[in-house]
Formats: sequence, structure tokens, C-alpha cells
Amino acid sequence: MAIRKISVAAILAGSSIFGHSFSSTAQESDVALAHVKYQFVHIDDTNFRDNPHREDMMLYIGKDVTLYNSFSLATTLAKMKKDMAEKQPGDAKKAGAPNGRNQPRLFVNAPNISHEVLYLFPKENRLATVNRLGMTTYIIEQAYPQIDWKIGTEVREIGGYQCQQATGSIGGRDYIAWFTTELPFPYGPWKLRGLPGLILEAEDSKKEVAFHYAGFDKEPPTGTVLALPQDAIPTTAKEYAKAKAAFDKNPMGNALRGHNVPAGANVQRKIVLKDQSGRELSPEEFTAMREMAMREGKIKKPNNPLELVDNNRGTR
Repeated sequence: MAIRKISVAAILAGSSIFGHSFSSTAQESDVALAHVKYQFVHIDDTNFRDNPHREDMMLYIGKDVTLYNSFSLATTLAKMKKDMAEKQPGDAKKAGAPNGRNQPRLFVNAPNISHEVLYLFPKENRLATVNRLGMTTYIIEQAYPQIDWKIGTEVREIGGYQCQQATGSIGGRDYIAWFTTELPFPYGPWKLRGLPGLILEAEDSKKEVAFHYAGFDKEPPTGTVLALPQDAIPTTAKEYAKAKAAFDKNPMGNALRGHNVPAGANVQRKIVLKDQSGRELSPEEFTAMREMAMREGKIKKPNNPLELVDNNRGTR
């Protein structure tokens, strides 16, 4: 796959990361200057090693904030909104309004799509994760990732950038990472950070987790806003895990619960169910397929988490 190389000068020209002007709340709200796309691969169930979790992820880099989320989810939601707008032409403008009172509330529950969003606030040594269960959004404060990197001498080219090898451990896994000083951002995919250049690729020593570089580009002049959602409910990782376990027992029944609609708002809610081919399913078809897959042992039961060691004992 051909990946276009972008010079950091093109990113910093006109909106320097060292001199960009933001409001006094910059640590809570920022604007992305650039983004990095990764292909995330994770063997989350060791009984299905030939069928790992695969997902396109995106890292947005601002002056004071970074945001890491699912690009697969974003494209799925965008298509759902487009389809809804085409089916209801009169509501097309409303359906596309990101902050309007008449906007669709959509939730995707599908394999290889995650709802977790990671926000890093480096100046505060702060990490917050945002997640959704149905129509309810939660925010969890976590331990800020600190990795004792060992920079090696091996070099290789990735996407046209000269990269250097580094090794470090986090979450009970040992990672080999490749970073480039041509893009002097001390960030990377997920919680991998702290090197003197952008991490383009990384893989754990067990070859169960990998982040593959898929492109780097500058943001448009307006930029993606990097801000925590105002309607998120604070919780702990332990309490969220309990809520998710309960939700997963009946995702159809729980998907629309827990969302408070503002008075006077005309909120559209929709759950779209699809099979592997993309064909839309009725709730009855979905339930029947799920039950059959469970009987035949075809549904994965994740037993190999991304983090093997709990780094948030004090908050869980």
C-alpha cells in the first residue's frame, strides 16, 4: 500500500505546535493539527488466533491534547447518518447537525468496532478514557502511562520516514516500537508515548498485539476539536467493567436505556444490525444468528486483554 509522506513543516506552517494560540481552557479543549492512522491487530481470544480483532484507529495530535479512537467506528457512524438522511430528505440537515437538538443518537454493537476513546493531557500527566454502553457515555480517569524506553540502534524505513527501534513495557506486555524524529511528536498509538518522535509501528513480544502505520496527514484549517464530552458520567474502571458485563448479556434490550433526552429535543434513535456481508438484519434474525453461533462455539470470548496487568489498582 502506497502511503504519502508528509513533512512536519507542512503541519507546523501557519499553526505551530510551539506557538499556537488557544484559550485558557486549552488543556480541556484543543484543536488537532495532524492525525495518524493505524491498523490495530489484537489476538483477543487465544482459541481463535487465526481470527484476531482488526480495527482501523486514528490518533489526533493537538498542542495540548491527543485523542485516540476508532476510525472504523467513525466511518460506520458517518455512513449510518448518510443513509438516514437519504431516507428522510426533509431531516437531512438536522441529522447531520453535530450539536443540534434534532440529531440522531446512534449506537453500533459489532465485532471489530470499539467505543473507547483515549484522551491524553501531557501537561497534566493525565489520561482519561471515554466509553459508551448503548446511549450512555462514561468517563474514567486512569493512571498516566509512563514507559521506561530503551532506544536501540536498529533502523528501518516506514512510510518514507526513517525510524529507530525502541523497547519498553506497559500493561504487562513488552513492546518493540519504531519511532521517527522526522515527526517530532512524543506520541503514538493507544498508550504508547514518551519517545523523541512519533511512534509509527509497535508490536508486543508475544506477537499478540500490533499497531501498523497506515498514514499521517495534517488536519484541515478548522481542525478536529479535541474535547471531553460534557454529558459523560464519571465512573471507575471496575464499575464500568461490571456495567459492561451486564450490558453484554442483553445488548438489544439495553442499547436504548440510560439516555436522558433534553426537554423539547426531537432525538432520533436507531440501532442497525448487520451480518458479516453487511446485510441489515431484523432483531429476530440477529437474535437467532447469535444463539446459533453461541451453540456452535463460533462467538469469541475474549480471554487475552490488551493489558495483562492492571496499572490502575488505585482507581479500580
